Amino acid sequence: MEITYPKTPVRTVVDTVHGVEIADPYQWLENLDDPEVRKWIEAQNRLTRSILDSLPGRKELESEIEKLFRKESLSLPGYRKGRYFFYRREPEQNHAVLYMSEGRFDPENARVVLDPNTFSEDGTVALDFAYISLDGKLIAYGKSAGGSENSTLYVLDVDTGEHLADTIPNTKWTSLAWLPDNSGFYYTRNVGGDKFVPRIFFHQLGTDWQDDPMVFGEGLEETSLPGIGITKDGRFLVLTIHHGWNRNDVYIKAVGDEPDWNGWKTVAEGLDALTSVEIYGDTVYILTNYQAPRYRILKAPVSDPNILNAIEVFPQQDERTVIRGFDVLRDRLLINLSHNTYRRLLIADTDGRVISEIKTPVEGIIYARIEDHESPTIYYAFESFFYPPEIHRFDIETGKDELIYRMKSGYDPSNFEQKLVFYRSKDGTEIPLYILHPRGIKPDGSHPTLLYGYGGFNVSMSPFYNELAMLWLSHGGVYALAAIRGGGEFGEEWHRAGMRENKQNVFDDFIAASEYLIDEGYTSSERLGIMGGSNGGLLIGAVITQRPELYRAAVCAVPLLDMVRYHRFGVASIWIPEYGNPDDPEDFKYLYAYSPYHHVKEGVKYPAVLFWTAESDGRVHPMHAMKMAAKMQAVASPDRPVLLYVEPKAGHGVGKPVKKRIQSTTDQYIFLMWQLDMLK
Repeated sequence: MEITYPKTPVRTVVDTVHGVEIADPYQWLENLDDPEVRKWIEAQNRLTRSILDSLPGRKELESEIEKLFRKESLSLPGYRKGRYFFYRREPEQNHAVLYMSEGRFDPENARVVLDPNTFSEDGTVALDFAYISLDGKLIAYGKSAGGSENSTLYVLDVDTGEHLADTIPNTKWTSLAWLPDNSGFYYTRNVGGDKFVPRIFFHQLGTDWQDDPMVFGEGLEETSLPGIGITKDGRFLVLTIHHGWNRNDVYIKAVGDEPDWNGWKTVAEGLDALTSVEIYGDTVYILTNYQAPRYRILKAPVSDPNILNAIEVFPQQDERTVIRGFDVLRDRLLINLSHNTYRRLLIADTDGRVISEIKTPVEGIIYARIEDHESPTIYYAFESFFYPPEIHRFDIETGKDELIYRMKSGYDPSNFEQKLVFYRSKDGTEIPLYILHPRGIKPDGSHPTLLYGYGGFNVSMSPFYNELAMLWLSHGGVYALAAIRGGGEFGEEWHRAGMRENKQNVFDDFIAASEYLIDEGYTSSERLGIMGGSNGGLLIGAVITQRPELYRAAVCAVPLLDMVRYHRFGVASIWIPEYGNPDDPEDFKYLYAYSPYHHVKEGVKYPAVLFWTAESDGRVHPMHAMKMAAKMQAVASPDRPVLLYVEPKAGHGVGKPVKKRIQSTTDQYIFLMWQLDMLK
């Protein structure tokens, strides 16, 4: 197929950064308000649509994907004074609906509380958050348009279905703590405009939001993100200040009759660690990676909750086990941990002695919610790659286990196999790699293979139920998921080994996974495709510029790619603790050394690439994908197309309506199948 790309003028701007001259031929594409840029986007979109919509098997693939997406889904319930709130999405709906049942968690006998499908005709206005008051009577929720996540907060009366007059703008990614008497709430509001600079305010119901006093955040660094919450019993406020994704400060304060911002007690302050708390009775239970990179559980009296004086209850485990979370109910601890990335759910006493474990049918991921601290009832969800999500009601005293819900599977898992292997990266580190494939394949290097990775922000890859992987397998492919460094698979050391000056480890790990798949006969470089989004889009951009010969095709979605200018756009300055600051000469050296946009060269045969971004992305500016696509189109080989799609009325992906998810997923998979010779 011969492709004529839209003409992209070269208007080189040369910036001198820390003594280095950097030529940028497409900096003019950063201005989305420029009519010329808008016309260029429209031309790119027309080209991409004309190709992807005309590929053989497009309609059939979209129909397959629609069947996967048009399924009922159900969430675990949140409990409030005898009321159970949960999300459910019917097959025909674009968004999950918030329901409530009273007396027991009963999905079949529940009423609709909040339906985001009524927010707009085209489904592009989404529900961003819903904070339910402690008595279940009121809900503060946010909605935003076009995937922007720029929320406006509203307050709903659950019993009457009526909205209160209270409305608050600029509540992007808000945290919120209702007072026990429902007279008002603490919340975070963005005061940074296009940047994300949250500060904590107090809102008294019935008053004008513009009169809300700021109660915390004055003088705080822009990259420090405060959040506010309240304990399940409503007795304590919890203040958390995150300084990036690897450390935070935590404070608690007893709730008074009137709003009061004095009397905070320190749990953790100034420590190079992550900490969270649960309070039951007069005891603070603390989960922390302070002096324990894979976490441990401590306890202390509420009168002196400082982590430095706390007693260890459940110690750090072995090098491949991470404590993920915990809860307290009666005289028990419910401990969620992962081993080799699979999850387990343990029941222990409050001194940390393990009593039992909730058994799962296969290895996968399990997580739970309690009703409240006094109830023996918990609800847990379980799933694995080929095992559909289930929800159970479980009594920790009697051991009674009741299945409440199981998603219907669209595939027969007996047709597939999965394995977890460990391969060695460039520096010798062993990295986990999930490999899914049709049963009985031969290692002859012929199989079209899709490798996915992320590698950042302490995000862990897990064996979640993955029907898109099964779709890929049903077309004769192999699907692989690499748990590379930068994530949290093996604790904070694993995370830090892939952040800031160590970011190259992330790319080396992914490249080594690619080489493993080729060396073991699963595929060849001519049949290897890769995919990643957001921070994972940065990963894809880095590996196709560092090792282009390894890959035949790539999908690079909502990516960061210009790491010299990334921090100047939107909320991206909050990522400086994770990536580094290009304005710092030392950070600039390693950022510039791998920045994908700055390493595209003439005369190199790159993989075919589909760059996917969105016009309303409030997290990663579309300029990254746009500039990179322009630069790669200028040097593209005739048989390796470089396409760009800037999705209208869409954002980073959160809150995206199902019908848009079906189209974008179809586009990305049909592109890979086309380039890996899977279309018949």
